[in-house]
Amino acid sequence: MKKIVLISAATALILLTGCNQMNSSTNNTVSNKSVKITGIRKASLNADSQNLPVVKYNNQPPIPGKVKLYKTSYVTAPPMIPHSIKGMVPITIHNNMCLNCHLPQNAKALGVTPMPPDHFVDNFENGKHVRRVAGSRYFCTTCHAPQAKLNPVVENRFESMKANVGLK
Repeated sequence: MKKIVLISAATALILLTGCNQMNSSTNNTVSNKSVKITGIRKASLNADSQNLPVVKYNNQPPIPGKVKLYKTSYVTAPPMIPHSIKGMVPITIHNNMCLNCHLPQNAKALGVTPMPPDHFVDNFENGKHVRRVAGSRYFCTTCHAPQAKLNPVVENRFESMKANVGLK
């Protein structure tokens, strides 16, 4: 019986020593290894928002309500934001500047695009119509992006389904 206890203790000691050495060699420090960057970003993935395109406007940022909308690429595509969003983001649970103009009761008077009725349908409550903007639609920039004329980083070869099947 003493032999079994002694062998078990020795085995446990060897396993614990081995595991401890493995943990010390795979700690959570950042490696100094040089990694070749091959993507279009040309920056480390840990580099936050470096090397993103800078949107430059000719004289001043587009004024809300005074800019021509870009045509959407497909029928259900969310429209692009036709004005600068500087000072309007980040959207938080306590602050959404988009709602000041785009709620249906304000949009007509301001001459801007109103939020469509589907933004007042709560997908998390079985399609229940709600009086406020549904939670799944509250953070506008999840689907909508500011429109700008930029040199594309990657060529866009998207073709509308209408073009492929000859629909008009």
